[in-house]
Amino acid sequence: MKKADDGISRSGIEVRPYKLLSTVCVSGGVNCPICDNDEIKKILNLLKNDPALRIRLVSDVDEVTFYREIKPKDYSIMDKHEILNRKRDLDVLQKLGLIPGDTRRARYIYELLFQRIKTLKGLCSYDTKNWKGCPYTDSGVYESVSSKGFSAIVYLRDENEREEYRRASLDEIESTDKIYIRPHHLMCMCCRFDGGNGFKYYDNDNIYEIIKRIREKPDISIVLVEGICMVCDPCDGYEPRTSRCVHGGGLIRDYKKDLDVFQKLGLMPGAVMPAKELFQLMFEKIPSTRDVCAYGDGIVTSHEWGICGDPEGSKSYRKTIEKGIFTDLS
Repeated sequence: MKKADDGISRSGIEVRPYKLLSTVCVSGGVNCPICDNDEIKKILNLLKNDPALRIRLVSDVDEVTFYREIKPKDYSIMDKHEILNRKRDLDVLQKLGLIPGDTRRARYIYELLFQRIKTLKGLCSYDTKNWKGCPYTDSGVYESVSSKGFSAIVYLRDENEREEYRRASLDEIESTDKIYIRPHHLMCMCCRFDGGNGFKYYDNDNIYEIIKRIREKPDISIVLVEGICMVCDPCDGYEPRTSRCVHGGGLIRDYKKDLDVFQKLGLMPGAVMPAKELFQLMFEKIPSTRDVCAYGDGIVTSHEWGICGDPEGSKSYRKTIEKGIFTDLS
């Protein structure tokens, strides 16, 4: 089966980590004195037009010349800005919990950047000799832009487009004889349903509408797929031009959850089952969200591998197992 060529392991652009800070300041109107502003503006243009953009963070920190090969006169002509920027690279990477060579989609990187770097103080300038750095560090520009969130830098679907996709997808859900859904979303549906207590509409997905449809027709066929599914059309993290999930929390871990569910159910992508039989099988094989959403051990190994819900297992999921998803709610 042919695969798409825009996966997360394939970088779209390579960016020095310190330039992430520069994109924020330049977007706020600053002409950064320690970077190429034309290059930064090109990066900003890509970010605003391609939410699925994959950024590979690179640094030359481990390419520094061996001291035996450096002549004394070479030290006198060193570019001090380059040394400062090399330190900034590592400072940014350390705060983000990443290393050179790591690749992430743009939205993820800027959500993480604004979550973990609140100020440029101690990053872009210092009060020590030779480390004066950028005079705009204390200008408040970075803080002003970052306070608006990632969408100040990275493209975000507008509400009109999302509503248009919602209407089209709901027409399809209401008329189709097959519901296409990624496996871990079946578990999301159970947590949201909460044994009937949480059966209500949310504007960022089609979970309510799909539950409603399968409750009306318990024998409707569900086709299990990897990746984007019928749940996703109105999501702010769905990029319809590439059919990619660019949501900060919906990247890699959800793909693992999909495959974990497939494995536990003994099924493969493309499997088709009546809804009622599929949920019965899932409740039998996956009695707790801990088995999938907490990786079986409840251990968070990194920011990317966060746990969804209670590490010991969702009580709402358990309620749905006990009460069922097709029962009368009256």
